Amino acid sequence: MNRKSVLKNILSSLFLQIVVLLYGFIIPSLIIRNYGSETNGLISSITQFLAYISLLELGIGPIIKNLLYAPIIKKKKSTIEEILGAADKFFKRIAYIFIGYLVLLCIFYPFAIQEKFSIFYTVSLIIIIFISRFFEYFTGMTYKVFLQADGKNYVIDYISIFSYLLNLLLSFILIKLEFIIQIVKLVTAFVYVLKPLCLKIYFNHKYNYRINKNSNYKLKNQWDGLTHHIAATVQSNVDTVVLTLFSSLKNVSIYAIYSLITSGIRSIIISFTNGIDAFFGKMMVTKTEEEINQKFTIYTFVFYTVTTILLSCCLFLSIPFVSVYTSGINDANYIQPAFAYILIFAEFNFVIRYPYSNLVYAKGHFKETRNFSIIEPVLNIIISVILVYKFGLVGVAIGTLISMTIRSFGFIIYGTKHILKVPLKKSLSLVLLSLGEMCIYFIVHLLIGNIIVKNYFEWVILAILVFIAITIVTLLINSILYRKTVRIIFKRYFRRKHEK
Repeated sequence: MNRKSVLKNILSSLFLQIVVLLYGFIIPSLIIRNYGSETNGLISSITQFLAYISLLELGIGPIIKNLLYAPIIKKKKSTIEEILGAADKFFKRIAYIFIGYLVLLCIFYPFAIQEKFSIFYTVSLIIIIFISRFFEYFTGMTYKVFLQADGKNYVIDYISIFSYLLNLLLSFILIKLEFIIQIVKLVTAFVYVLKPLCLKIYFNHKYNYRINKNSNYKLKNQWDGLTHHIAATVQSNVDTVVLTLFSSLKNVSIYAIYSLITSGIRSIIISFTNGIDAFFGKMMVTKTEEEINQKFTIYTFVFYTVTTILLSCCLFLSIPFVSVYTSGINDANYIQPAFAYILIFAEFNFVIRYPYSNLVYAKGHFKETRNFSIIEPVLNIIISVILVYKFGLVGVAIGTLISMTIRSFGFIIYGTKHILKVPLKKSLSLVLLSLGEMCIYFIVHLLIGNIIVKNYFEWVILAILVFIAITIVTLLINSILYRKTVRIIFKRYFRRKHEK
């Protein structure tokens, strides 16, 4: 996997995240304004409950990718086909188990929510939202994992972009024509069915590999992968579940709106990591430790600089954006500054793990990092359930902040000591610098106060000014403190430009 492929993956991922962000803000707004906050909260809640079926994936995706790196490099066709055969059997079992989970959800979920939607209304939405996830596991997951291992994330991204844009167009038309929400979701669910079919067509056309239906290949470390996957899935969905069971669907809707902002920023940030696990995974097969460390140093510098800039901008811009986004909506109070700030810092403490978690997964160290991964969701559940009664949204945000911090630093410490084998202070210094910059920007924001904007145009002007100011200050500080790394980046850039 060369630099050109890495760049293609990053650009396609960035484009995809922009499209997802656009979709994520337009559709909920249309749903809230046309069907109400409770309906938006119900859809968000059902989506999160259905996400738990991915626990059955047993974290096998990263394990399969790790198994495929060497055979792909060495072009061992039979081994690749054996691994794909084992993966295909596994994912199809998941698809069938998914149906059983759907039945249980249809029976128990309608009685778990406090709002009085009819059973038919709720169950019909569950079944419709289920459709696209089922087909992803049944027809597309094996091809998706192979393309990721081969560094072809951009293929997956462009197919996803097409799906989201078509979905956005159809949803907009159907909502404006005042179709019931079940029809809107049913039509768009079938759009997502096209994605796994396109992946299958691309794989069959591009590669001379076929899935070995009679494969007896044994997938290793799947139980260690299971622990990681359970931890990640529970962590990403626990807040919505806690709010559904112990609060209200209005709070779920409020949480979903702010989560759109933070997860959108996260998606843009991690677009810079798209394909990086495959890149480092293959480097670990072919390159020396010194070369890997040098590349990783450059990568983390760029990654943390971008993270600091974007999430610091979020501190200034989230409340003004939500005030415009929800103007005229009076069935819930969407202006929640304390909740927003805690959630943004929680997102920062989550994102900082990505360079090191990618390194751990690329190296295949699932067992070695298994135990501390359990702490994150367990701690989040305990703290969130205790605090949600008294503090509501803020309570679940505090649980998320504390738990994310612990696991992220666990990844950083392990990756530094056992994979990179460099002094811990080298890794922590850059992380703490980014955190320090975030805290300074937050203090400045509190001193200035929330700036009132009346429309999207004023918000865009504010966003541009905030982005320019924070970017200049952050780049100046980081360039001074990490002069050597900046010089290496410029040398590499100009050398490559000269070679062209």
